[in-house]
Amino acid sequence: MLVMVENLKTRDVSQRHVDRLRNQCRAELQARTRRNAAFGTVSGTAFRRFIGPALGGAWSLAYLLEVIRRAAAVYGF
Repeated sequence: MLVMVENLKTRDVSQRHVDRLRNQCRAELQARTRRNAAFGTVSGTAFRRFIGPALGGAWSLAYLLEVIRRAAAVYGF
């Protein structure tokens, strides 16, 4: 397998193609940044700070109580 990889030829990309691809990537990253900034200013912050951790905590508590209940059933309590 490594012999096949070693026998592969290398190809350089033209500078025009490199520039075009770089500009496309920059444009996409800037568009994503603008979308995230506009969307996450109000609702995203509240969810990350309060709602998400509260749901995670409630889910963990429910899981822990179920584990304790099943352990008690196994040991006859």
